[in-house]
Amino acid sequence: MVGNNFSMIKIKKRLSLRAFACAWIGILVALPACSATGEKPLTIKLMEEHTLNDKMKETSGLVCTGRIAVTINDSGNDPVLFSINSKGQSIGEQPLDFKNKDWEAVTADHQYFYIGDVGNNDGRRDHVMVRKVSQATYKVAKTLKLIYKDNDPAINLPYAHDFDAESLVYHDRKLILFSKSWASRKVRVYHVDPNQEDQALEPVTFIDGLPGIITGADWDPYNNRFVVVGYNNSTIGLFRPFVATISEDYQLTGVARLEDFAQVEGVCVKGPEEIWVSQEKSPLNSAKLARMAISR
Repeated sequence: MVGNNFSMIKIKKRLSLRAFACAWIGILVALPACSATGEKPLTIKLMEEHTLNDKMKETSGLVCTGRIAVTINDSGNDPVLFSINSKGQSIGEQPLDFKNKDWEAVTADHQYFYIGDVGNNDGRRDHVMVRKVSQATYKVAKTLKLIYKDNDPAINLPYAHDFDAESLVYHDRKLILFSKSWASRKVRVYHVDPNQEDQALEPVTFIDGLPGIITGADWDPYNNRFVVVGYNNSTIGLFRPFVATISEDYQLTGVARLEDFAQVEGVCVKGPEEIWVSQEKSPLNSAKLARMAISR
């Protein structure tokens, strides 16, 4: 998570690399909680939070399905869907028969899960993938191979390019992919056809003014908006997470800081004023699931 004017240090542990990079992005992106012109602040009230067990310590995506939620772990972990209740307790594990290269997002429609193998922090992937998985059989119905049209992996610098993503949402019969955009700090919005195997993507629009990168997103059908979570970092590498709302036409409409949270990775909407948020384990914080009330 460094800019083009900084060189990366080789650090063996992935979390150490992430923490080091985050410190530099904090220097470059030290924005206040509500930084976009014309936006209204959100009110976030913590209802309850629960520690996730170590099997889900690298939770990296969240989707609500009925009374429960489903989460996944990110790269290097087993390919498993975890079902959890409102207390963060695992109530089911479903192994899948394809590799977890860099899973970062999960969303769903009424029939399928869509698992976003879209992580690309170092910028070296020439394509990313979304797996369309049957909710009835847990078999892959289709693999979507996605190429960013203007991406050149040969020139990308780790944590300093715009071709990384961690957020995938199903809405209006399409998948919406939000980029992390390390370099420009302008979120790229991509529309993905859930039925087409090979796709070359270009942004349909851009979102400016967020106080960090988006790491999780969901569609809020009660209020006709997207709810996203993400973070930037302080100059000493501490996570500064946020929740934001984005209109259906991709205008930033509200932002609030998440106090006492760290590396938030997933969000799903449970009701007109209720969201669930998942947090990955980090050196100073445990993995957890939180229920929150969100309002103006």
